[in-house]
Amino acid sequence: MPDIAVGGGHDTIVAAVDWGGTWIRAAAVSGGRIVRKDRRAKPASLAEQYVTVAEMVLHTTANLAQPPAAVGVGLAGVVQEGIVGTAVNLGFTDGTDVAAALRPHLPLPTYLLNDAQATALGVAARWPHGTTAVLTMGTGIGGAVIRDGSLDSGLGGAGDFGHVVVDVYGPRCPCGGTGCLEALVSGRVLAVAANELAEDGLSPLLAARAHSGRALHAGDLQDAAENGDGQAVGVLDRSAFALSAGLRTIVATHDPQRIVLAGAPLAPDTWFGRAVRTHWDRTRPRWARTELHHVRDDEDAALLGAASHALDRLTAAL
Repeated sequence: MPDIAVGGGHDTIVAAVDWGGTWIRAAAVSGGRIVRKDRRAKPASLAEQYVTVAEMVLHTTANLAQPPAAVGVGLAGVVQEGIVGTAVNLGFTDGTDVAAALRPHLPLPTYLLNDAQATALGVAARWPHGTTAVLTMGTGIGGAVIRDGSLDSGLGGAGDFGHVVVDVYGPRCPCGGTGCLEALVSGRVLAVAANELAEDGLSPLLAARAHSGRALHAGDLQDAAENGDGQAVGVLDRSAFALSAGLRTIVATHDPQRIVLAGAPLAPDTWFGRAVRTHWDRTRPRWARTELHHVRDDEDAALLGAASHALDRLTAAL
């Protein structure tokens, strides 16, 4: 990420954690810039994860000019007012006060938020004014709403765009709903579609790649579409139409100055990215003035956003 100031004074050090389903990353942030960071594989047990998070924070902030004032933690789960309602990939299945659980290992003010919200805060720092809606596309669909640089989270879950309903008769979603955007278009859904086309022999390119022994992903589906594969084109076009319906919902509920599409699959130079913009141009409300922007995957955005959130919450508490 380019040098972007993300909240706070230049002398304050804040620790940031991006607690994901595969990796845990931590950083020391000062003046809105990462000064040191670490990455480790997520341990299997939740108890070990608590210890690892604490160790990584202490490691990244050791021997700096001053100790960290607070810790911001973005994690892959539903976070409401500091309580993690569920984060299945991390081992949380009911309401857990993660800050309290970390306190014996890490006696610092600790503030939590969803990982997509953390990413959105980091991304939206380049647009500090007005309303910015960020939609992230990776394994799932996430997002957040940022107003004048601050997270508009409601009770914690606002901006969870992956679970807006775009097809009431659509497939079941792991969240328990039906027809959620994430159940129709996400890296996971597109990877399943790519493997099904390969197994059924409906796509020669995908079948050839699957024959090599590796699991296919959404990028393979994009490659097949770029090569004129009609089956892949059909899957991606339907998914792009669903995503454009999600964008309409964002505009209708928030009327933001901009929607930022985050993630490589949504780039304007990909087949899918072009299809999303084509459907958006055809279906957008005539009154909508919302602009579409794109940022590629940036692993530092979540850390910067978590640090910004912690600094904002710490300042508000003083």
